[in-house]
Amino acid sequence: MNYIVPNIYSQPTDTNLWNILLSSGIPRHYQKGEFVFEKNQPSNGLICLKKGKVKVSSFFSEGSEKIFGILVAPAIFGETETLDQGPRMVSATALSKVEVVAISGDRMKELIYAYPEIALYIIQSIGVKLRWTTLQAEDLSTQKIEYRLARLLLDFKHYGIFTSKNNDNCLMITHEELAHFIGTARSKVTTYLNEFAHKGLIHLRRGEITILDTAGLNKYAHKS
Repeated sequence: MNYIVPNIYSQPTDTNLWNILLSSGIPRHYQKGEFVFEKNQPSNGLICLKKGKVKVSSFFSEGSEKIFGILVAPAIFGETETLDQGPRMVSATALSKVEVVAISGDRMKELIYAYPEIALYIIQSIGVKLRWTTLQAEDLSTQKIEYRLARLLLDFKHYGIFTSKNNDNCLMITHEELAHFIGTARSKVTTYLNEFAHKGLIHLRRGEITILDTAGLNKYAHKS
């Protein structure tokens, strides 16, 4: 991938703007596993993730789940519904103890008029998330599971995963979460991850995947 993801998931360049957002809404706290909001609920505005980790996903009638993104504070989500005032299009679930600030749609309009930079910040965020869903949809329709998995590991931020450490060489994610990202069973993800590990491409620990050989993963990612 040649394009660059804007660094929209850290606070805005102007720290004062981030502080204005945090001071303009209602603080809320959630425990791991609790919904910050659910799909089809009325929107309660923009959500600023102050502390913790959240997944954005949809649940389907047969019980399956499709994850669209995993965000780590500081971040924003719920932008689209804030602008169009429609119901929530996805669910947001706390993956850890979470602290957020919810800013109502009316208050966001006031802030955007007063601080146009906030509008640019929101537009960038929506644009990047559109890239996530486009990439994920392309992979679901054209790639074999092992190819999709290799591509995601190599380029995970473009797929909407923002949980990493050690200069992005170590991805903080479970096998089940990966399965929900690429649309397959957890057992298949585990099988291919073990294959990658056996070949020295990655190192596995509980809740962590360390990339060891990007060139080797690239061979998988471009087999299609």
